[in-house]
Amino acid sequence: MSIFSCSITVHFDAAHRVIGHKGKCVDLHGHRYVLEVSIRARQLDQLGMVIDFSDLKQIIYGWINQNFDHTVILSTNDQELGEAISKITKQKIYYLPYNPTAENIAYHFKNDILSNILDTKDLRIGKVRLYETPSCWVEV
Repeated sequence: MSIFSCSITVHFDAAHRVIGHKGKCVDLHGHRYVLEVSIRARQLDQLGMVIDFSDLKQIIYGWINQNFDHTVILSTNDQELGEAISKITKQKIYYLPYNPTAENIAYHFKNDILSNILDTKDLRIGKVRLYETPSCWVEV
C-alpha cells in the first residue's frame, strides 16, 4: 500500500530566549523561522489529493499567523519576563510548557497543536521541520 505526502512551507518571525543556555541564546533574540509540515495519507480523496493545498495553507498559516508570527515565544517559567515585555511594548507573548528551543517549538507544534487540528482517520502528520536559521534545523 502506498503512502502519499503533501507538504507546505511557512515563514514567520518570532523572538525567544532559552532559559539556562550558556551562550547568547539565554538573551531574548529573534529569528526568521521556516516551518515545513508534511501530511500523509494511505489513500487519496475523491479528487486525487491528500488534502487540498488551499485547505492546508488556511490551517497552517492561520494558526501560525495568529499564534507565532511576530510573537515572543517564552517558557511558562518565564512569565515574569513576558508580563514585563507585554506591559511595556504591548507585544504578544506565546507561552510554551517547555523551554522554547527549536526542538521544543517543533515538538509543540506537531504534537500539541497539529494533532488537535489535523489528525483524522484519513490524515496523519508526517514530519515537522523547523529552521531556526537557513543552515540549522530540527525535525520531529
